Amino acid sequence: MIDCSIEFGAFVPTIPEIYRDAVDDEDCTNEKHREKIASECAIGPNWTALKLVAVEAYNHDTSLFEFELPDPNALLRLPVTAHLLVKAPCPTCKNPDSTDRGEGDSNLVEQVRPYTAIEEKYPGRFKIMVKLYKEWGVPESVLKERHKVFLYTKTDHSYKPPGCVSSHIHSLVIGQTLSFKHTSICLGKITYPFDESICAITMIAVGAGVAPMIRILKALLDGDYGKDQRCPHVKKIHLLYGVRTVSDILQRELLDAWHETHSDRFQVCYCIGSRWANVTFAAKTAQRQEPPLPKDWETIPSDRKELGWVDGDKVARRGASNAQDEGHKIFICGLPGIYLSLCGKRTEPALEEGTQLHRLGYKDEQVIKF
Repeated sequence: MIDCSIEFGAFVPTIPEIYRDAVDDEDCTNEKHREKIASECAIGPNWTALKLVAVEAYNHDTSLFEFELPDPNALLRLPVTAHLLVKAPCPTCKNPDSTDRGEGDSNLVEQVRPYTAIEEKYPGRFKIMVKLYKEWGVPESVLKERHKVFLYTKTDHSYKPPGCVSSHIHSLVIGQTLSFKHTSICLGKITYPFDESICAITMIAVGAGVAPMIRILKALLDGDYGKDQRCPHVKKIHLLYGVRTVSDILQRELLDAWHETHSDRFQVCYCIGSRWANVTFAAKTAQRQEPPLPKDWETIPSDRKELGWVDGDKVARRGASNAQDEGHKIFICGLPGIYLSLCGKRTEPALEEGTQLHRLGYKDEQVIKF
């Protein structure tokens, strides 16, 4: 997961050190590193090249990629709240140690990203869901050259580089390989089955950040990882899923089916749009004009949709419980901005003072950053 900081009001992407350090293989013959063997996962702590055997397009920018395990009879056996690491050569992305955010780097850099297995029920194979992050906007260095303007500092407010690893994965063809590994840093910050003190869970996901929530929901609602491990003590599970457009919703059919068949326990709310949901055009005139509703807004039932990004107000109204409930946990996974807004940096375990969840009264131990 890309982290970020804020400089001059702009999100600046950064790569957490924990993933930079994961580029190399582990020396698991050394007793000191045996703890790196994180679980019974069929993929170990050394990089393993796995062959791509199928690609299924889901929507305009997201596909399911199916990979073959070395043992055709083995199940992946990835812990419910864990993930895998993926390594890919990225010839077009910047060197992560470079301070230049807007211009390419000709050096071939191996980048590591976490991905969650979205399906693993068949022996010898598993699937990951990958959203393609395309280049967006124009770097300010290009604008400076093109328009001959002076820029006090380069913030690239209106530019986002392409996703290095997602672009590489989407470029693969059947038969090519991708490197995976699974170590102790992949185990996450909470284990499954959940402690019996947990009675309510509010899940907050943005974009492809819904993938780990899907894994957990499969365990809680479908018993995919053991019919006796559905954690019946978790009485309420509410998912607030933020996307820019209706067509960006991933696994909607599955989420809607759960909403209808497990309505006594699970509810989903699609938060559609962006900051523009808070804008009223011509607000100072008699002709107030609200922004147009998102395309296909009417296809979502009224009980499971909200306009605008996920924020503290929606958590307070749509969450599974409140901050005063000590058995209430909030799971968060998504783009860097959602962490900074709601709880603080993903890499910092503590809830940052002044963030929206902090203002609602939540405590550090109630918020789990995926």
